[in-house]
Amino acid sequence: FPALGLEDGRIGVLYVGCVARSQPFWMMRSDPLFRMQFVQATIRDFMMYGPMPAKTEADVHRMVRLYMPRTDRELTENYDAIVLSEANVDAVGLHIDKLARAVSEGGLGLVMAGGWQSFGAASSYHPWSETSIGRLLPTEDIAGTWDESVFQRLVIDRPDHELMSSVPWESGDPALAGGIWHHNRVTVKLGADQLAHVVPGSGHEDPLMVTWRIQAGPRTFALTSESCRLPLWTYAYDYVSNLMIYLDERPVPQDVDLVHAARSKMLETRIRRSLLAALLDFCESFGANTHSMMSRLQKMDEAIANATPKYLELRFNDMMETYRQVGEILGEAEEEAVKLKNRTLLWVYLIEWLAVSGTAAVCGFLLWSLMLRRRLYREVQTTRLAS
Repeated sequence: FPALGLEDGRIGVLYVGCVARSQPFWMMRSDPLFRMQFVQATIRDFMMYGPMPAKTEADVHRMVRLYMPRTDRELTENYDAIVLSEANVDAVGLHIDKLARAVSEGGLGLVMAGGWQSFGAASSYHPWSETSIGRLLPTEDIAGTWDESVFQRLVIDRPDHELMSSVPWESGDPALAGGIWHHNRVTVKLGADQLAHVVPGSGHEDPLMVTWRIQAGPRTFALTSESCRLPLWTYAYDYVSNLMIYLDERPVPQDVDLVHAARSKMLETRIRRSLLAALLDFCESFGANTHSMMSRLQKMDEAIANATPKYLELRFNDMMETYRQVGEILGEAEEEAVKLKNRTLLWVYLIEWLAVSGTAAVCGFLLWSLMLRRRLYREVQTTRLAS
């Protein structure tokens, strides 16, 4: 089953593991370069939270059955990389060999991120070293180990590597030191390439990022720390995105500032466009005419559609120029939308004022008529019942 990838140029990513702690990968849903599929497959307490909550272990197994690709061909035709992050061996279960075949025979890239249930596992969870997936990783597990030292120092072993040189690893950045690098303890397999390691407070050195290429096959990668801690770092999304590009055998972009700016601009534009659409829906619910604004949105969507192929081809300069034009259209549309909202709310406030004032006037008149003038009262001889 040869890996065909996606015909439109995107990278298909199958994320298996803890969805509640998948922040960098969850952001990829808004990135046109990636097609994401998430499978809840953790049996820690994190399974009960996040966008795909599972209250019991039975719910986890049900989600694996629902969302995991069912056949080898479905897996290789729709995905280019597999991410195992805090994935539980028992939860993935019978799908393990299928995922391993997709890597060894289908050519999909593979990355495992650290956690209590990853690599050699800890806290009595079953290790991955005894599975067909474990044999594809560039590391050997040290079963039952998990280092939570408070003070941990990152050391880059291969700054010239295309993945490591694609983002800035500033030694003085607080987000790149300390507990962010809690990790599984492993050893590096013969022939693998160690890109970085950590030095915990105890002083020993542990591999952190290790990669290799399976013989006549794809790349696999080991990140022994938890990917969920990376969002503390400014370039976390760039690192994770570049890792997927690396596993897909594409040239990893090296212009750090340009690539970071392009991705930030793209995500910012999507958020602003979503907020603008919500504002127009709000105005339309009060009867406002939004036809001219919708035409602006359509024009903006066409410009974004023209920029997407440039982004998929990693032509960031061309993409930024198009997004500059999109930003101008979006800025004008936002100004018009705010004016439309103000006009709409003016009538809302006026109607509300008239309703409240009219109600107060009627109530005041009734109160005056009944309690002061007493025109509706008639005199009686006595207020007591006759004996």
